[in-house]
Amino acid sequence: MEITYPLDDETCKKLAVWLCDHALKNASYYVQECRQMLVDYTKNGMNDDLLKNIRDASGNPDLTKLVATEMLDSEIKKGIGQIALWEQQPRDTNARFFRMKYQQVNWEA
Repeated sequence: MEITYPLDDETCKKLAVWLCDHALKNASYYVQECRQMLVDYTKNGMNDDLLKNIRDASGNPDLTKLVATEMLDSEIKKGIGQIALWEQQPRDTNARFFRMKYQQVNWEA
């Protein structure tokens, strides 16, 4: 699956919910912060703050910018694929939980 950057805001919101629930579940991210990081990343690429966050979350202080970018792009692809699958199968239990979590986020906070 090819990622076309920058991602639209709705996609970043959905990805933020998915990432915080799955890929980043060991890190303490607020969904709104994750969304903003995704918006920035998809517009401007990997920055030093995001690289530090990924290094901290992975426990690898020597992670290069290239490897961190590949890791994040891989997770974004997985998330886009999973969200698309849930949209095709809205009755799936995980799809229902995803929609519930998405609807509970206060995007204005």
